[in-house]
Amino acid sequence: MTHTYELIKIIGSPFTGERPDVPFDELENIYDKAFADRVALLYLTIYRKDGWPQALEEKFQNLNDRRDKTLDVVATLGRSLNQFSVNDYAIFKSLKPYPATPNDTDVINFGDKKHFDDVLNHLYAEGYLFHEWAPMQTTLIHPKGKGKTGKGKKGGIYYIDMYSDISTDYFLYIDKRSLKPYVETRVINGQEIQNIRKEVELAIILFHNVFPERTFQLEHFYMPLYHLKEDDFDVDVMIEFTEKQKLARGVATNLTFVEHIHKEIFGFAPDKVVKLLDRWGRNQWELERFRKSGKETPYMISPKTFWLTFFDKIQDSAAFKSLIVQGVHMLNPVFFFDVMRSLKYRFSEKGTYHLE
Repeated sequence: MTHTYELIKIIGSPFTGERPDVPFDELENIYDKAFADRVALLYLTIYRKDGWPQALEEKFQNLNDRRDKTLDVVATLGRSLNQFSVNDYAIFKSLKPYPATPNDTDVINFGDKKHFDDVLNHLYAEGYLFHEWAPMQTTLIHPKGKGKTGKGKKGGIYYIDMYSDISTDYFLYIDKRSLKPYVETRVINGQEIQNIRKEVELAIILFHNVFPERTFQLEHFYMPLYHLKEDDFDVDVMIEFTEKQKLARGVATNLTFVEHIHKEIFGFAPDKVVKLLDRWGRNQWELERFRKSGKETPYMISPKTFWLTFFDKIQDSAAFKSLIVQGVHMLNPVFFFDVMRSLKYRFSEKGTYHLE
């Protein structure tokens, strides 16, 4: 049995509710694997009990503290953004349906470039710090993160990606105008924030890990399972957004893995997963590649699926127009070589999508 399958058996499925009695040393041994797959806090929360080893309790406390501080960042950021312009932002990809420790908090700004710059200046005035820049996003550090951050997104918690458009470089993979109908108010730590509906968030995440990130982790196995188990999860909303935004291949690739793995380990696939795959089709070629690779995660999705997903996406007019803009910018040799270096990392054996 693969290490991935061992970990899934330990965590179980929200569609079964059954979990084995796992020895403490096995729980300790699987930690690094669970962290790499972004589900460490999930399994530690499930198995935490009085009398377990101090080493496990320390791991749990460290991750749970990271989660609590991340939620505080989300809440206080929401308060600042509400004060400036409550109807012109939404947090997305940052709140999970189970205990988790994301690398950062993502925010889309619905205004124009001037409005985006005004929002940044408002946050700078409140003590937020500049971290790094990309063509359509600026990464900030929360005021409480001063002196606690590092290169990349080391340690998570305090990093905030402010998006003027949801893109990789200048290529828009989600049209932000399409998100406006799906913004809702949520309460985090007693603070109202604007957040994208979970049905739409799930579609974006399951597309994003195929394009541009190329990485399937157990995070992408458990997120759809936990969401689809929820009574108030509206599958029709997910279908509507996915198809309008040309995301179906990327989403279905993930769900193909989910269906196959769930069948192998638990003997069945959830009905909602089957329903979505019957509609969009299964990526059998990628599944066969996954099986031949040893069925271990994190799994690097093939260049073939990456590019087919990209070609699907440019059927969307906003994405196609942005591709032209990307092409114009690549006439700049500095930017061209920066893009080539980024692609080299994305197509390397390790990839770029890792919890830090």
